[in-house]
Amino acid sequence: MEELNSRLVLVLSVIVDNYIRHKQPAGSRILTKRYGLNFSPATMRNAMLDLEEMGYLTHTHTSGGKIPTQKGYKFYLNMIMSNFNPSLKSEFENIAINNGFGSLDEKMSNILDVASSLSGLVSLLTLPDFTKTRIKNLEFVKISEDKAMCVVVSDSNIIDTKMLNLERNFSQKELKEFSEHVTNNYKGWSLEEIFEDLKDYINAHKQECESLLKKLMDASKESKILISGVKNIFNYLEFNNDMEKLKKIVDILEEKKSIYELLKSAMKSDRVILIGSELPIKEMQELGFVSSSYKQQDKKMGAVGIIGPINMDYKEILNIVESARKKIDEMFNN
Repeated sequence: MEELNSRLVLVLSVIVDNYIRHKQPAGSRILTKRYGLNFSPATMRNAMLDLEEMGYLTHTHTSGGKIPTQKGYKFYLNMIMSNFNPSLKSEFENIAINNGFGSLDEKMSNILDVASSLSGLVSLLTLPDFTKTRIKNLEFVKISEDKAMCVVVSDSNIIDTKMLNLERNFSQKELKEFSEHVTNNYKGWSLEEIFEDLKDYINAHKQECESLLKKLMDASKESKILISGVKNIFNYLEFNNDMEKLKKIVDILEEKKSIYELLKSAMKSDRVILIGSELPIKEMQELGFVSSSYKQQDKKMGAVGIIGPINMDYKEILNIVESARKKIDEMFNN
């Protein structure tokens, strides 16, 4: 990437900031006045032409103003991230996460709804793989001849429920005995560790419990994602006149599989920002994506993110995502 002198860096920053705030390009005269720059509009125009030749800016057909290219946005974001220190949002502080009421899904949904409301964009969140969570209590409850519900309580008092399809009709007595055996002998273990250690017990009681634990493992590994604020897409000015493009984005969000893979990939890093063609989903390559991974102790459990227009306010979105991530970390590590 070309080395930009201080004036070009300043001009590029002003143009990106203006486009994020006002959602439309502005000419050199307006920008020099709006940002109190200590050089003339003519000098500003020359700098803008240099930046356009270098690929950081482009122009629109409806205005003489310049707008950032993906390269321009990326340069601006790298500057932000070089000294980013999140300003956490107070709106997350009052979300109840440590009381005994509400499932994991409900508590995570509450956090996600706040993120969506604050950003005015689409918020995304993967639910954790419960096979790696340390267990405090586990109880199977008979629902019908071929169904049982398992209530799992983690050592950080997170409650999750799984509905299991059974291959035979278990009595409630059998389910209770197996629940007590696991809870009494494996408190503080993860489901993966329990399953490994229980192999001898399973072989001795094959008919009674093999399918139960196997089905619980399979249900706990299922990919699960929460999405909030899909209706906000219709407020994106960029797509106001392109309903076909809007429909494709909504379809991707409703289908969820591609979004889950995006968040799963983002979990490899603590924080991710992707814009335009960096997004692996073709239908979303005119958007921006910000995410942060939440952890239990030092183990990454999932990711929370926001998708919005490529010219969204990344500083503000980063603050919202980091606030949501911190709240989720609290829930898993209290």
